[in-house]
Amino acid sequence: MLHGGEIYDKRIDLDFSVSLNPYPCPEEVKKALTGAVCDVDKYPDMDQRNFRQAVARAEGVDASCVIGGNGASELLSAIAMLLSPKKALLPVPSFYGYVHALGMVRECETATYQLSEDDDFELTMDFVGAITEDVDLVILGNPNNPTGRCVKKDVFEAVLKRCKEAGAAVLVDECFYKLSDGQSSARAYIGQYDNLYVVDAYTKLFSIPGVRVGSCLSQAANVERLRRFLPEWNMSAFAEAAGVACANILAAGTRPEGSVDPAAGSADNYIQKSLDMIREERSFLTSRLLKKGIKVFYSDTNFVLLRGSNLYEKLLDKHILIRDCATFEGLPEGYYRIAVKDHVSNERLIEVL
Repeated sequence: MLHGGEIYDKRIDLDFSVSLNPYPCPEEVKKALTGAVCDVDKYPDMDQRNFRQAVARAEGVDASCVIGGNGASELLSAIAMLLSPKKALLPVPSFYGYVHALGMVRECETATYQLSEDDDFELTMDFVGAITEDVDLVILGNPNNPTGRCVKKDVFEAVLKRCKEAGAAVLVDECFYKLSDGQSSARAYIGQYDNLYVVDAYTKLFSIPGVRVGSCLSQAANVERLRRFLPEWNMSAFAEAAGVACANILAAGTRPEGSVDPAAGSADNYIQKSLDMIREERSFLTSRLLKKGIKVFYSDTNFVLLRGSNLYEKLLDKHILIRDCATFEGLPEGYYRIAVKDHVSNERLIEVL
């Protein structure tokens, strides 16, 4: 299995393989999707004006520094093709999609840096020394997938400084950042570094993987060049409507009157309630799994990495799907990723184990 969520060829009652926000999707996002039906007789805005402006407000940047995509995966591939590195450096284990994107670049060598299990797979200062003069691109996950570890500020700044010296670009995947305990986002460095690209998606935060809403933040000149590597109309009317609603929730600070969403209140309230739920349920899962003799690695976000014996097969027999990490470079067999879900689902997982 190369990706989570492969539920279509088997009976699955509980899917722990996809790491989505366990807190309910806001009602206004659902309303935006329903309302977009009225726009299906029109082409979407090729320039994504409403979406880019909404994301810019949410992120505190100019709209010229934003571009939307058909999920993060399209943007990762487009950035790889734009930069066309001769040599890319990845810490491993990491998301398979990075190697997939680099595979579209002719004659790109992919070098890896093995994260240490003894450090719970945290990216440390030692990584900076691996950024040699022949590296053209460094790709980081913040937090990293499948380890769940965020990059610390001092390491981030050292990596950015070293890449600038070496003439390398930096691509940071922050699709899980707003669901994490991370204290340092790469977005803060966009204005300072013209070699930095930050990819995000509302898939995880708002639990809408079927809609495919991604965004990239970078300096305006980079965004303009990146557009040439993306298809025309790469965001549907549904994706743009949902994306605008998501960005407005993050930017507005208040929610529409009459909202029936349980997270009604400020955007901070929605994110805070999501984080509170994730922290509580992650702690519950971790403690219960440890009691069952399963190795659980420290995580900053809404999924955890495990080490055990035949967990995938045992749970699949009970119609529960988890992510077998054998396809992640840098991890041997016996490692698994599970999402932090709602309490009832998490209890069911523990009962089955």
